[in-house]
Amino acid sequence: MQLDPYSNFEAAKARQAFVLELMVEEGMATDIDARVARGAPLRLQPLLPAANGGADGALRAPHFVLYVQRLLEERYGADALLRGGWQITTSLDLNIQTLAETALRDQVAARTAIHDVNNGAAIVIKPANGEILAMVGSVDYFDEAIDGQVNVALQPRQPGSSIKPITYAAAMERGWTTGDVLWDVPITLDMGNGVLFEPTNYSGRFQGPLLLRDALANSYNIPPIQLIRDIGVGTMIATARKMGVESLDEPPDYYGLTLTLGGGEVTLLELSHAFATLANMGQRPRLTGVLKIVDGHGRTVYDVQADRVPAANALDARIAYIITDILDDDQARAPAMGLNNALNTPFPAAVKTGTTNDFRDNWTIGYTPGLVTGVWLGNSDGHAMVDSSGLRGAAPVWRRIMEGIYADTAMAASLWVDGREPPREFQRPAGIEEKEVCLPRGVNGGSCGATRRDLFVVSAPQHNIPRLGYIPDSVSNPGAWTLAVLPLPAAAAERIQLPVLNDGSQAPAPTHCAAGAGATLGGAEPRLFLPVPPYYPDEVAARQWAQRAGYHMAPSVACPAEVLRTVTGGGTGGDEVAAGGGGALIVSGSYHIASPRAGDRVSGQTEIVGTANFDQSEVQFYKLEIGAGSNPTQWTTLGATHAAPVINGVLEVLHAYALAPGPYVIRLVLVRQDGNYPPPHAVPIMVVGEP
Repeated sequence: MQLDPYSNFEAAKARQAFVLELMVEEGMATDIDARVARGAPLRLQPLLPAANGGADGALRAPHFVLYVQRLLEERYGADALLRGGWQITTSLDLNIQTLAETALRDQVAARTAIHDVNNGAAIVIKPANGEILAMVGSVDYFDEAIDGQVNVALQPRQPGSSIKPITYAAAMERGWTTGDVLWDVPITLDMGNGVLFEPTNYSGRFQGPLLLRDALANSYNIPPIQLIRDIGVGTMIATARKMGVESLDEPPDYYGLTLTLGGGEVTLLELSHAFATLANMGQRPRLTGVLKIVDGHGRTVYDVQADRVPAANALDARIAYIITDILDDDQARAPAMGLNNALNTPFPAAVKTGTTNDFRDNWTIGYTPGLVTGVWLGNSDGHAMVDSSGLRGAAPVWRRIMEGIYADTAMAASLWVDGREPPREFQRPAGIEEKEVCLPRGVNGGSCGATRRDLFVVSAPQHNIPRLGYIPDSVSNPGAWTLAVLPLPAAAAERIQLPVLNDGSQAPAPTHCAAGAGATLGGAEPRLFLPVPPYYPDEVAARQWAQRAGYHMAPSVACPAEVLRTVTGGGTGGDEVAAGGGGALIVSGSYHIASPRAGDRVSGQTEIVGTANFDQSEVQFYKLEIGAGSNPTQWTTLGATHAAPVINGVLEVLHAYALAPGPYVIRLVLVRQDGNYPPPHAVPIMVVGEP
């Protein structure tokens, strides 16, 4: 089906161009002939003749009929339908199908003249079992002017912001929480080949520091770029595939960071499938359009009740619920979308819109516990609409379908599963807790000046930014880092060389340094600071914004040993303390492993990156050790010992290919001149075999 022009016209067109190139190379066509052929408009003949439909509308849901036909041919063979004498019961609800068709046609007709739109598509799914209740592939199957026979619900197109919830779900799997701050500030992306991209928000304005809930609810564009840059494009693709998106089959470098803004093509059906996974609390249902097949002798060929494939565990139910709660938060998205809009339904519903560049595509996909509806509006040939967003173009259709189904007793009954009505409200799973979160405007001083309550996964992995040379306390006050800081003397500040970006910009020179997460040194009381982005160029942009707007960001550096020594009476002082040897041990400086991170899967030759910053008069050397199992009792030194400090660099190299697959712990150890050592920084990892 990848090259079927009725379901993937663009791919078929690309293959046509490839074949024409081969014909030119083989002398079977001239270059001029090939150019003419490539530029000639293609009109596909309807697979189902118009005469079969007739004025009485006897032909119903043609795109769905052909979709089911292809599925059956793939499973039972091309001639199964011709010789089987089958009676096929599908999952389609004709009332819901008619509602979706009417809603789409009315919206396209109302917007054609002003907004230049000629087509639309819609999908309706039961999330608990994946049954497809409606599939509208175009507003008119028999309208050749819009290539109506092409099923746009199966056509890969750029989804715009409607794909962002997958990025946020993937980030939460890596430890990001609703208590994390993302910076919506101007950034520049290097797209390669000298091409630079400066993403902006739909409004054209930037918001500065935002909590994760507000960033997703309002669909701001810079925060998800920070997330995908931190977790990796491959991680987002892997999460998308787990949730039901199969079109993203190119290498991560093919898409780049803009994938999170809709830079990769997906189909309406599969993205609706991913939202069904969220609606089903992380369980991905298997899509189905056929419920039962009986042959000409009355024998059952297939029965979904007997042959149904159970839902796959794709996403932590707690993460699915928190993403859902954000997408259902009318108040949180009010700053960007207002309160009175097409996303607000009289019942709980989570929903996300999407608008691609130049208004080429409008998307809205949303769900309740028992119903998922996805809508696309645009033009068949891909030309841009005029000033048409997902909120104004596709969302009204989505709302009309959703409300229409629940308002009609018969259609609402189609949502029942195994004789039970699905819940109308989202059910919070166990393992979620509520905490006070500090709002960015309240981060200043020793306590937060503005808070709200938000949802957190109990015992989730902690997300932090260790590249700064210190480990902040990001737990005590979610939404802020708790740190003790010290003034940075001019002489010490002059020795700190912050990197300069390619465009010549640089973070403001630091005036303070981090002395520790909660230590009290020489009157340095713990205070709250806004967190720092994990990627240095983003940090530069955030610090420049914070300096102009008066926000208080965490220091860019840890306190050097000589600064710590001045507040500890000239002896050994610092922020790393341990019991052992002769009692409490203290070393000046900081040390940590930045990569790999806790839980990472490693293979081959892996660099261990981090910081071992210490006063050489106090510390003999640092070393890396590894132990087998989750709680090792024996440790082996990796490589050699190192007498020179390292700041945000390669500490050692792990040859994982020499180890048996399984869990291990690596740890960074600083050995003092007296032979004792403070607590090592330990990181659990999983060694896997070579792919």
